[in-house]
Amino acid sequence: MTSPNPPSWLNRDYKLPKLHYKKFIWAFLLLLAPNVFFLVGAYFVGLARPLINIDYFVACILFVMPNRFLKWLGILAFIIAIFIDVMMLSMQLFPFLDISAMLSLAPFLVNAPLRYMVLVGLVALYLALMPILMTKISKRLFTQKRDWFYVLTIALFGFLMYQKFNDIRYVDVEGDRFAQSDFFVIHSQYKRYRWMADSEFVKHFSNIPTIKPLSADIENASHHLTNANRVLFIVAESWGVARKESVTDDMLANIYAQKDNFEFIERGYFDASGATVEGELRELCRLSLHGGYAFSKVDDTVFKDCLPHHLTKLGYHAIGMHSGFSQIYERNFLYPKLGFKETIFAEQHNDKKRCSAFNGICDSEMFDVVAQKFASHDKLFFYWLTLTSHASYPKKDIRNHRLDCDKHGLPKGDICNNFMLHTQFFDDLGELIKRPEMAGVEVIVVGDHMPPVMMRNPIHPYIHWQQVSWLHFKVKS
Repeated sequence: MTSPNPPSWLNRDYKLPKLHYKKFIWAFLLLLAPNVFFLVGAYFVGLARPLINIDYFVACILFVMPNRFLKWLGILAFIIAIFIDVMMLSMQLFPFLDISAMLSLAPFLVNAPLRYMVLVGLVALYLALMPILMTKISKRLFTQKRDWFYVLTIALFGFLMYQKFNDIRYVDVEGDRFAQSDFFVIHSQYKRYRWMADSEFVKHFSNIPTIKPLSADIENASHHLTNANRVLFIVAESWGVARKESVTDDMLANIYAQKDNFEFIERGYFDASGATVEGELRELCRLSLHGGYAFSKVDDTVFKDCLPHHLTKLGYHAIGMHSGFSQIYERNFLYPKLGFKETIFAEQHNDKKRCSAFNGICDSEMFDVVAQKFASHDKLFFYWLTLTSHASYPKKDIRNHRLDCDKHGLPKGDICNNFMLHTQFFDDLGELIKRPEMAGVEVIVVGDHMPPVMMRNPIHPYIHWQQVSWLHFKVKS
């Protein structure tokens, strides 16, 4: 009996595919390429970032797949990786940012400071060109259908290295700000964000805020208010706490020079964190904010105990002023909900000089508006959120150079400019309170949050972390 012939596949002569070892090198460089742009940018701005962000590996693998649909998926994965990368870098400058905050503020980038617009423009250009470049490079270097094997092999090796060595840093430094110590050799920006946001990334983005009362141990400046009939309450953008008291002394010198014309004057500082609008709610309502900025969708009763509502019941005329545009943070909805019967925003003063911050009206232009309102009302609560001292503290907005940064050992750049802008504001405030219409006015000035700083110098030697200053005085009648 004849045995059956074996299947043909058993008789076939199999050979391992010939490996081109140069292609392993090209695969390694392909996986590194997306990191170069952000590494260079992070270096010049003074931010921390992993040398190798493995989030780009999936996109790179898809780029070399011999299938058009997979290549398009690669472009999508690449865009998502870039977005997370930008998010993690931005959080080192603005610790209060999350994805919902970035999305809600995105429409106002057209009015942002020039530096931010340039950075966003570069990222947008990178986002537009890099996927095309990566696709073309992939086609040129990996011409065979099975060449995806090389990229996949190096990527898998990288994933294994990440699992084993993700805690190794190439710079050993502990940063004050979130992600400031992220000098990892290999890591995932997505994993870092999930660790920070407690997996918020996978949830549906919702900008509707959760608003709760502040805990009793959190300080604010509004509790210092007396029973004065005329109050000027100022939340000063990015007014932190200088480590050297001599800096604050110099900054407030022209206010203290008038102390003989005050019933009292005092100052201090306390811990505070969060975005500007969180500082506003802290001071005006003793409320905390979480998860978004869609104030138009928040029930009015949430704000029923806010200071403007309370003072209005006592017969005060409550005015809320910000020289930025009313749509930012939906203040056009928020301020009336807080109890302000009159609001003043940039769009109402298009004839006035503009400064860099979101193309808003310069604070120096608004002092006459304040004086006019105090001349018109005997019982007035005037709230003012300043703007000109907003990051990035451009030199062109500084017209008063009285503060000598060299004298105080302050580094040139954001730190020096921030203190100079505040000195400029307090000098202008000193001139305002000399006016006869300001007699008897009680004044409180308090910072919203510490100043975000975009420079390579460490912030710790010059500015207290997550603290804000306050000043309180009353002009004699």
